[in-house]
Amino acid sequence: MLLGIANADKKRLSVFIQFELKKRMRQDPDYTVDEFVSGICSKTKFKLLVQNKELFDSDIYEFFLRKLGYEFNYDDKIISRALADKRDLLQLLEKQNMPAFYQGLQKYLKDMESVKEYALESIEYECFNWILDVELNTNAFSALLVRFKMLDDYGQEICGYFLLKYIHDHIADRIDEKWLDRYGLKNLKALQNQFWILKLLIQWEAYYDASIYCQNVLDQAYKRKNDRLFFHTQITRLFIVMKIQPSAFEHYANQVLENPIIQEDREDDYVYEFYHVVGLHYFIEKNYEQAWHYFRRAMNDELYYFPEIIFLNHMATITSMKLPEELKEQIQVPQDQKIYQPIYRYFCLKNKKESYDTLETYLWDNCCKGLDRFYPSWVMKDIIQTEFEWIASQTGDKKYLNRFLEENK
Repeated sequence: MLLGIANADKKRLSVFIQFELKKRMRQDPDYTVDEFVSGICSKTKFKLLVQNKELFDSDIYEFFLRKLGYEFNYDDKIISRALADKRDLLQLLEKQNMPAFYQGLQKYLKDMESVKEYALESIEYECFNWILDVELNTNAFSALLVRFKMLDDYGQEICGYFLLKYIHDHIADRIDEKWLDRYGLKNLKALQNQFWILKLLIQWEAYYDASIYCQNVLDQAYKRKNDRLFFHTQITRLFIVMKIQPSAFEHYANQVLENPIIQEDREDDYVYEFYHVVGLHYFIEKNYEQAWHYFRRAMNDELYYFPEIIFLNHMATITSMKLPEELKEQIQVPQDQKIYQPIYRYFCLKNKKESYDTLETYLWDNCCKGLDRFYPSWVMKDIIQTEFEWIASQTGDKKYLNRFLEENK
């Protein structure tokens, strides 16, 4: 312990000490901060520690750890080997070699069994066990987020991937860039993490920041010969182009079509995202024949079935196109796509020829809420407005249409 604890580790330890102290105080409501700091330092000095202001004396951190039942790991061999293993894991994650990643992660956790009693290693052991599941659940996400700042750089990049993916898939409509920054996720450097941040910025319609992120990811993916990430980012760029440079959309779409991956690997999920975004472009441009063609291709992937079936139903309202009978049969919306449930059920009711009064009431009561959760939100607003207009054209009653227009100026 000649050099003591590095400043970067002191910052992580200060978060760890606060975290463990709060756990102890929840378990024992009579336990106080005075009791915790007694014999170690003053409350003033402890306040500096919890404010992440590193104290020169490493002994203070050690005393607090011992009081909590932990130690700090000074073994350079263990630390160096762990860093090398985590670097390898991150490289697998960057290349999206998920079978090898999970295999390596399981081996790493097995190797950690002997060191998980150390303070910071205990946190990493917990966090890495949670990401063994392909998809985080709500509890694992919350627990991982709370411990995120206790991880080292490699641990944050690895766990950050799964946090960002969860955010994108489940709660993007409830947070923003400031939230990402507050929890330390905005500055992640791994390309896969910047790719998830890019997709979030697009969802939040922060197109200027998204364009900067996008170009950086494209440049770095090309430089590092990460061909698949380059391909995925090419497709994601289309969402930005569609909004800020629609006249160039087909130029950039043709670049995607020239990428060998779209010809060689039809099973890549992003091929279906390509069909989706191209369909969306043609839908916005009111080229409904082309939009219909691409949406039908995209819905072969279950991820896009429900957004596309809504677009197809809507186009059947405003054109002479007919929805195939097999697509009129109502099916269950998966839990992770419940956002589409109300508008999907509206079209099912419409296809069953329910009364205009029933359709209008259902549309108002169930489909006009949470419109900002959709991307692009204005497209969904336009769909609902058109349905109100269609009903009003049948009944001559514009009451609900006018209310909708008033509330969505």
